Amino acid sequence: MKAAIVKNKGILPVVEKIDAPIHSTEDELILTVKASALTKVSKSSSLGNHYSSHDSFPKVAGMEGVGEDTNGNRFYFIGSQGSYGALAEQTLVNKKRTVKIPEKLDTITAAAIANPGMSSYTALVYRAKITSNDVVLINGATGTAGMLAVKMAYALGAKKVIAIGRNKDVLKHSGADEYLSSSDYGDNEQAQYLVDLGKIITDVTIVLDYLWGDTAQQIMQAIYQFSNHQFETRYIQIGTLASQEITIPGALLRSTKLTLMGSGLGSVGSKELLSSAERVFELAVTNSWHIPTITFKLEDIKKAWEVPSHPRPVIII
Repeated sequence: MKAAIVKNKGILPVVEKIDAPIHSTEDELILTVKASALTKVSKSSSLGNHYSSHDSFPKVAGMEGVGEDTNGNRFYFIGSQGSYGALAEQTLVNKKRTVKIPEKLDTITAAAIANPGMSSYTALVYRAKITSNDVVLINGATGTAGMLAVKMAYALGAKKVIAIGRNKDVLKHSGADEYLSSSDYGDNEQAQYLVDLGKIITDVTIVLDYLWGDTAQQIMQAIYQFSNHQFETRYIQIGTLASQEITIPGALLRSTKLTLMGSGLGSVGSKELLSSAERVFELAVTNSWHIPTITFKLEDIKKAWEVPSHPRPVIII
């Protein structure tokens, strides 16, 4: 069968022929792969560069996907057995790491929406424990995951949603109650940006941060200077698109009701992740959610690997 093979850590995959998988236990399931989204985490994990990577090489690339069993049942799967990954004609998975896909949800949408949908669902439900009284701020609301996070917050009962990021037009049409575009402010207008940010975050109780870096520091500073300190703010770190690190003054944490935590592989268990995927699919059907995608054949893996993550690249196999 054809598969995208990563031969060494950090080396982009190449398409070659390998032996098809054979299951050896009742817990294993062979799936004929139909689609796999090239998310940042999937690419990073495939190359052995993700914090959760503990891999040996060579191996098949791809962390998640949609496949069919011999009866034509469609499953979303996350993680594969042995050296098999999602970017192959067939893969070997643990049955406990699969979710059946609703009939009304098409394969491309299921493959593309699972990861970004889980990122906000798990953060809001399992980390922040969202309630109907919460005001949610999305930092990085212009990317695939951030745009979906706005919809997710409302679907889970948020009282109010605020979107911030760079692309003003996307923010304007995000559906959020309020938005603020950092691209409206020059380098000498950062003090004014902080003031304007402070005006819209006074009652924020949950922050979903897909960017980190300077933007995170600005949000925390605005909470410190301008928020209503009678509210606790649960700050959930999800992505690091802007930077891997920030500097947090100790006084900021001591003087605010700010709880800082992460949401991702490790802080959320596999059981919760799969439950999240199941709920994401249900919500996608109920609310007719779709996200922008661009599809590629497996043979075009090199081209697909290099395109931006929005619209979401999906490999059709």
